[in-house]
Amino acid sequence: MFPSNVLPKAALAAALGLAIGSADADAQAMSQQQLTELVKAQAEQIRRLETRLQALEGGPAAPAPAEAAGTSAAIEQRVARIEAAQAKAPAVSWSKGAPEFSSADGSASFRPRGRLFVDSSSTGGSDFADRNISGTEIRSVRLGAEGRYGRLGWALEGDFADNEVAWKSAYVTVDHRLFGQKADLTVGNRLNDRGLDGSSSTSNTPFSDRNVVGTLILPQRGLFGVGLTERVYGAGWHASLSVAGNDLNNAGDDNDSLAWATRAHWNPLLGKRATVHLGAWAFHEEIAAGASGVLRSPAISGHFNDLVKIAPGSLAGPERGNGYGAEAAGFFGPGWITGEWGTRSLRGVGSDGRYDVDHDAWAVSAGWFLGGGAPAYTAKTGTWGRVKVEDPVTAGGRGAWELKARFEDVDYSELPTGGEGHAWTAGLNWYLNDLSRVMLDVVRWQTDNRSGAYLGSDRGYTVNARFQVAF
Repeated sequence: MFPSNVLPKAALAAALGLAIGSADADAQAMSQQQLTELVKAQAEQIRRLETRLQALEGGPAAPAPAEAAGTSAAIEQRVARIEAAQAKAPAVSWSKGAPEFSSADGSASFRPRGRLFVDSSSTGGSDFADRNISGTEIRSVRLGAEGRYGRLGWALEGDFADNEVAWKSAYVTVDHRLFGQKADLTVGNRLNDRGLDGSSSTSNTPFSDRNVVGTLILPQRGLFGVGLTERVYGAGWHASLSVAGNDLNNAGDDNDSLAWATRAHWNPLLGKRATVHLGAWAFHEEIAAGASGVLRSPAISGHFNDLVKIAPGSLAGPERGNGYGAEAAGFFGPGWITGEWGTRSLRGVGSDGRYDVDHDAWAVSAGWFLGGGAPAYTAKTGTWGRVKVEDPVTAGGRGAWELKARFEDVDYSELPTGGEGHAWTAGLNWYLNDLSRVMLDVVRWQTDNRSGAYLGSDRGYTVNARFQVAF
């Protein structure tokens, strides 16, 4: 908010400018007497304005007309000093949903950030009665902050999910240039750069959960890892290289697994009407002896129902692994389409000797905005962005509506007791504003497991809903 004395001074300065500009334009057409009378009238006008200004400020009385000529310069100087002081004041912006405080020159900033996912789920149609369950959960409560000091940036977040509290983002970045391009080096725990869905926050992905490529074809360390990541950005492309151990929730009583990973994306077409995304990624991992979570069971029906999963079985003695993937996407006006594929091979020594086995996953999805918004894509990093709502519900509008569909497939069959399965998902997103949305996903799933409690082929449906706020 402006100080109370700024507006009167600004008005006075504007009046002076208008008066002087008018006098200059007509001076040549006036006689000497007319010009003298005009100067006197302007001096009187300045005196009256100064009187009003002094009354507002509670200062001394205005000068006499003879002093008015010098007064105008004094007023301009005072207004300039006030404007200079105002320019040095810290700025506050609410454009991201939470107050962002920044210094006048923009070199330093601080902003709290967080999210809340409230989910409900209901499953039916399974041949196994135990799988047909319904319920609600707080999928995620995340609080943290981010800031910047010149070229140095940082972020710290804690998350409550699955009845546990875990640290997520906890890193520092240093901006620099590499081969003439903008780049940053990250030190700490940060989301992996791996695939379109895998590299994006679930606050921005179109579906309640990442696709099976993003959740399944990943190193033993998981979605996060403590280490170093170098990223370089160009016009319509980016590339990254990282080396990291387990995430920062390691209890410190065992060795970390270690993974080297890289990803690159390119936009051969990048414009307001159409954008094309192409990308590829790879990783190599050295797995610590006795490490858990080497194989994951994807929740093919959604996060809540842990009983509807594709069982990978067990694999003794994995030592190392390699993963590869490819991604493609198109964004055209109100519509979008994506495709991702990934494979991971594991090598080790089991009871029958050495082995080298693979597992694969792929997914195709598409969406269409009915109105009020458009697909959100961040070309700098090749990830999903935040949808900008043209007519927010919170301002009396109707928000933005998005139809979506996805097919995904998982194949663990090459593993000794691994299963396979797939799922069709159709749904609707209602974006209330830039920070909140309501999501509905209807999943038709099928599993064929060779291990676990639910053997053989089974199919059913699951309805998932979410209310989300993220800032």
